[in-house]
Amino acid sequence: MRMVGIWGAACGLALVPAMALAVSMTSLKGAGMEADYGSYAPGGDCSREPRIAIGDDGFAFTSGGRTVAGRPFEFAASFFGNSYEGISNAFFPFPKSVDDYGTVLLTTSPDEKRGTLLVESNLAPGQRIDAFEGAFVRPEPYVRCKGTEVAVPEAPPPPPAAPAVPLDWTNLASLEGQYQGGFDAFDAGPVAAVIRSLMGSKLATLKANLQVGGPLNREGGLYYFSGNAPHRGGEDQAYVLIDPRRRAVQVGLWDRGSLKVYLAGSTTRLPLPRDIATMMANSPPEGAVAAPGTPWEVVPAEGRAPLAYVDAAASPRIRSISIFCDGGRPALAMLTVKPITERPVTLTWNFNGRTTNLAMIQSNREATFWQAGLSGSPLISQIEQGRDPAYLRINGALEGQAALTGASAAINVALKGCGR
Repeated sequence: MRMVGIWGAACGLALVPAMALAVSMTSLKGAGMEADYGSYAPGGDCSREPRIAIGDDGFAFTSGGRTVAGRPFEFAASFFGNSYEGISNAFFPFPKSVDDYGTVLLTTSPDEKRGTLLVESNLAPGQRIDAFEGAFVRPEPYVRCKGTEVAVPEAPPPPPAAPAVPLDWTNLASLEGQYQGGFDAFDAGPVAAVIRSLMGSKLATLKANLQVGGPLNREGGLYYFSGNAPHRGGEDQAYVLIDPRRRAVQVGLWDRGSLKVYLAGSTTRLPLPRDIATMMANSPPEGAVAAPGTPWEVVPAEGRAPLAYVDAAASPRIRSISIFCDGGRPALAMLTVKPITERPVTLTWNFNGRTTNLAMIQSNREATFWQAGLSGSPLISQIEQGRDPAYLRINGALEGQAALTGASAAINVALKGCGR
């Protein structure tokens, strides 16, 4: 329930663009972060600097006798991937603007170790870090000083739920604005009967993928609702469209990032409301590889050394990643399912909280083929030594994941005789 607490505390605060998956915050009160409260220092010795304190008021940073506290910060929601359910949280504590998260990344409980903090640089190509902010970047985690932790309060029990009203073709207007639990779309009533028949063995998956959802909405003559499984938006999510006039239902179900569309009562797909169209645009398309993805493989290339290849899994935009030898030097290629229009383009690999950024270069007119050199980059060793999976981002937007199974063997073949 870690992410639920954070989102609750952020409710009503300014959101950066949705695909950035970051929330502007000024406080941690009510965010469920009490287990990470305390003062942190190198080796857990709070007589030393730099020091970092975490509490209801957010973060306080002390270095060189100077303390900076009470500043707005960015919570990097889903930084570790939508399927992550561990105890780590990622923050950008020194954001510069709505579009610039700053040059420092702070992770609480890195590698699932409570009572530690990791502070890393988040430098983009050409950036320089502020001297005060850079003083907190260290290769080793900070440790919480003894006696500074706080007691974690128990969550109060939820109130009893009111009986749900079964959806009928004729009562949808009266239920507009109600959330699941206020209406019943799966167990009773004529609409539920159609959905149960339509989904068959996938009904349980549909229910699970709508646990965290929005209300019943209407656009034109269509009613709809959507949602996702807890912490799994983008991978395990769904929408339901209802056309009461034709008594038709359309369900879009993402199962581990793979989309399938189900139809009942109509031979053609229903028009998508604007909210659902936006959801579709920001989600893995039909045909996307399901998470956790497929193993790496060696792909022959005519007239040159073979490629180490992997499909991206549950990605809205990335189709595949290849590593190969280009002119005696290692390189990476990214193929996308649709053009990337923003500039510049940074591909980020996240290995259990440790990140590597690559500045990508457009390599075709359609902006669907991108390349980067890997000479001097730690990426190859991180891929070979990392734990499944690695999460991918483009300019901060979560882009699914890449399996690491078979990566070392495939890369060794592709880069045989190639300088690293």
